[in-house]
Amino acid sequence: MSHELLDLEEWMMVLNKMLKFHFNISEEIKAVVQAIRQEMKPELIPLAEDKANFGKLVKKAIREMWSLEYEVDELQAKFAESIGKLDLENLDVDFIEDMMLKSKPLQSVLHDIRERQKAKLDEIKKTYGEAIKDLEPMKVARPAKNELPAAPADAPPAGDKPAEPAPAAAPAPAPVAATA
Repeated sequence: MSHELLDLEEWMMVLNKMLKFHFNISEEIKAVVQAIRQEMKPELIPLAEDKANFGKLVKKAIREMWSLEYEVDELQAKFAESIGKLDLENLDVDFIEDMMLKSKPLQSVLHDIRERQKAKLDEIKKTYGEAIKDLEPMKVARPAKNELPAAPADAPPAGDKPAEPAPAAAPAPAPVAATA
């Protein structure tokens, strides 16, 4: 059985395209809201709501990708802490052996995170691949972990059916109110 590794360049490209996709959805929502206000078209409200809900699903997928990156960052920080400051002048075999032993358990944790990243990447490509394939990547600095807002209470649970791209301009029926 061949083991397929996570392609970090592909991960970043897909993440950046998802950011661009979310930005485009936000711009579409702005245009619809402006049309509602300026042209007095309340019939566009359901379309704006549908696009906003779809945008939330896209943002949730982005946050899930970021969450996995935070896990890698934490693991790297733990490893850096465990080895302390390197004294390059006085490196000896014992220190190198100790460092290798300390890294061993972290390797399996990193492997697990990379496997989950690969699964998330495959899921996102399957769900959003067609919608993002022609987009230019949009580089956005990932916010610090404690800067991410909490997921909205009306966001669907992670196990729900993946999001389908929103219809282009067809007015959709009014969404059903969420029940908690």
